[in-house]
Amino acid sequence: MPKVTSKGQVTIPQRIRSILCIKSGDEISFEIDGPKVFLKRKTASMENLKKYVGFLAHLEGEKSDDIIDALRGEADDSIG
Repeated sequence: MPKVTSKGQVTIPQRIRSILCIKSGDEISFEIDGPKVFLKRKTASMENLKKYVGFLAHLEGEKSDDIIDALRGEADDSIG
């Protein structure tokens, strides 16, 4: 059984991580229901995604190759 460290940390057993598809860097949440605590993997919410909707709208109609070229800028062959 995992034990709580002095910093309040607990290692989630591999079996549980596999069942919940938890990977390094994922966010988790805890829900309390009386004497029980539930561990859940946080998923991306629509609120998180909404801030990016329309972010590239000004590029509508542009070819992807042209956008990539513009982002890369001109090559500077004089280096070296």
